[in-house]
Amino acid sequence: MHVPSKKGRIPSVLGVHPQSRSKIELVKNKEGDLSVGVAEGEDESKWVNSILTSQHGSFWIPAPQLPEANYETSRFIAKIALEALAFRGKDISGWNEEIVDKKELDELRNYVRVGNPKNIWAVHIRRIYAPEKEFLDNGIGYQVLNEWDILPIPTEGDLAEYYVVIAIFGVEYTINTGGSELEGYLEWLKRNNNESYLYNKSAHR
Repeated sequence: MHVPSKKGRIPSVLGVHPQSRSKIELVKNKEGDLSVGVAEGEDESKWVNSILTSQHGSFWIPAPQLPEANYETSRFIAKIALEALAFRGKDISGWNEEIVDKKELDELRNYVRVGNPKNIWAVHIRRIYAPEKEFLDNGIGYQVLNEWDILPIPTEGDLAEYYVVIAIFGVEYTINTGGSELEGYLEWLKRNNNESYLYNKSAHR
């Protein structure tokens, strides 16, 4: 998936051309055309000479990895989770006050506002579809940049844990809004064949 920046530029991807031992840069424009050249600071003449004199060649492009469940990622997802809660209840009378005054959310709010690099709030991270995946709607293809939903998981009595499930470029992030634990969600995944709540709401059991 290639998303233009505010200036309309699609980020490039760095790789290696082993025949010339050159770092290369792959750039795709808005129309989807791909261009390749040496990265900044590389010897362009060495790259061009190798291309012109070789009958065969290859590019080594690093495969994208899942984001690390580090402090920066955790705090970013925590911010999204609070925004998701606020957005879900924005049209319900009194819901904003309910979120603001909810003591159960104080720990998450403090983590977002102040933070603590030594205390990383747990986030479950996995890929649920490829970043280039194309979905169909009445025969028309489209790509999903991001999506989210709130998964309530009943606990003892009338209580429940509320997990915000977020997908960005096909990577799913799940965070518990009431505490830095994921046990309830991991058990839920086992009961539901590891299916994403975003794509199987009937799996809510």
